[in-house]
Amino acid sequence: MDTAFLKAFLPEIFFSVSIFLQIVFNSRFINKLDFNFPIIYKETIFQILLIFVCLGLAYNSLKIEGFFYSFLLLNDSGSSFLKLFFVFFCILSLIFISRSVFLQQINFFEFFSIFLLSVFALLLLINTSDILSMYLIIEMQALCFYILASFKRDSSYATEAGLKYFIAGSFISGIFLFGASILYGCLGTLNLNSLSALLSFVFQADDYLLKLLIVIGVLLITVTLLFKIAASPFHFWSPDVYEGSPLASTIIFSIVPKISLFTFFIRWVFSCSIFFLDIQFLFLIVSVLSVFFGTFFAIRQKRVKRLIIYSSIAQVGFLIAPFFNLSIDGFAYVYFFLFIYLVTSVLVWGNLVGFYINSYHFQNYSRKIQTFFISNLAGLSRANKIQGFSFIIIFFSISGIPPYSGFLAKILIFLSLIEFKQFLVAIILILLNMIAVYYYTRIIKITFFETKTLNNNNLEFQTNYNSYLYELSGFILVFLLVTLIYIFFNPTLFFIASHYTVLGIENF
Repeated sequence: MDTAFLKAFLPEIFFSVSIFLQIVFNSRFINKLDFNFPIIYKETIFQILLIFVCLGLAYNSLKIEGFFYSFLLLNDSGSSFLKLFFVFFCILSLIFISRSVFLQQINFFEFFSIFLLSVFALLLLINTSDILSMYLIIEMQALCFYILASFKRDSSYATEAGLKYFIAGSFISGIFLFGASILYGCLGTLNLNSLSALLSFVFQADDYLLKLLIVIGVLLITVTLLFKIAASPFHFWSPDVYEGSPLASTIIFSIVPKISLFTFFIRWVFSCSIFFLDIQFLFLIVSVLSVFFGTFFAIRQKRVKRLIIYSSIAQVGFLIAPFFNLSIDGFAYVYFFLFIYLVTSVLVWGNLVGFYINSYHFQNYSRKIQTFFISNLAGLSRANKIQGFSFIIIFFSISGIPPYSGFLAKILIFLSLIEFKQFLVAIILILLNMIAVYYYTRIIKITFFETKTLNNNNLEFQTNYNSYLYELSGFILVFLLVTLIYIFFNPTLFFIASHYTVLGIENF
C-alpha cells in the first residue's frame, strides 16, 4: 500500500482503530458486575470526547494531500478544513446527545459505538470523489441511522420510525443504483473526475438519446441526494422518523450529516455542471417547495420537536437556492449559511434537552418521557430571564432579523438570486420568510407573555427551570449565542473560510 495514502488518511485510520478498541474494551468492561450503568455511561462519554479531540488535532496538523485507487477517495486541503469543522460540531452535539441518552435511559454503550461508526462514514463521505464509494459509504451511514432511529426498543414510536426510515432509505437506494447504472452504461465510469472530463465535450445532434439517458441518470442521483438532506418534495419521511426516534437520535439526524451531504452534493454538481445548466431550474423548484411546505406545516404544529423538524426543512430550502447559480460565490454562501444553520440547530436542540431535564421531576425519571408542547414554554422568561433572552437571539436569528447572523446568511441567498435575475423566486422566498417569522415570534410571545396553567394530568411538566446554564452545556450555549451576534458584525473570517472550502472542492 502506498505510504502517501497512509499519511494522507492517517486521521481516518486512527478513528477506525479507536472505534474498534472502544467496542472491545467496553464489551469486556460491561461484563464486570462491579460496575453499573452510570459508570459505563460516563466512561463512554469521556472516551468519545478524547477520540474527537485527538481526531481534531490530527486534522489540524495534517498537511499532506493524497488519493486512493484512482481518486476513489480524495483528501485535499478543503476536505481537511471541512472535517475539522465537522468534528467541532460533533463535540458540541455530543454534550446534548449524552444528556438525552441519560434522560431516556438508553442503557447501552452500543448506542455511542454506532454513533461513532456513522461519524466515520460521514467523514469518509467528505473524501468521496466516486459514485461507487459514495454509495457504499452512504449505505453504511444509513444503516447506522436505521439502528439509532429504533434504538428505544420498548417504544412503538421508535420501532415505527426505524421501519419507515429503513423502507424509505431502501427505496431511494434503489433509485440511486438505477441512476448510477445508467451513467456507467453511457460513459463507462463512475469517477467524478472522469465524469467531469467526459461531460465537458459537446454532444452532437445524433447523440440526443445518449444525452437524454445521461440527464435521467444525473436526475436520479440528484433526487437521492435531495432525499438525504430532506428537501421537499422528498421530505415525506423526515417528520415521522425524527418525531418517533429517541431525542438523542433526532439530534444526530438533524446536525451531524449536513456538512458531509452538502459537500458531496457540491462535488456532484461541479462534476456535472454542464448538464445542470439544462435542468438548473430544478433547484429553484425544490427550494421554493421546501420553504413553502416547511413554513406552512410548521405553523400548524403544537409540539416543539415537530416544529423544529419542519423549520429545518424550510432552512434546507434556502440552502438549495444558490445551487441554481452553479458559481463559486453561490456555493460559498451555502457553506456560510450552513455554518449559521448548524450553530442555531445546536442551540435549539440544546435548549430542548434542557427543557426536558429541567421541566421533569427527577423522581419521575423512571417514567417515559412525554411530548414537549410549545405551551410548556409559558412562564419561562419569569423563571429564567437569561433563558428567555436567549430565545430572542435564537429565533430572531433563524427568522433573519438583524443584528443576528441569520439575517446576513439569508440576505446573501437573496442577493445571489437577484444577481442572476431570479427576481420572482427571491420575492417568493422573502414572502415565505416573512410568514415564517410568525411562528418564531409566537414562541417568544408564549415564553414572555403567557402564564403556565397546570392540571393533575400534567404534573410532571411543571415549570421547574433551574440554573443549568452554569453547567458545561450552558457555557456552550452562551458561546454559540455570542457567536451568532459576532458573525453579523465581523463575518470576514467566515467568508474567507467558505470560499477557501469551495475552491478546494472545485479544484479536486
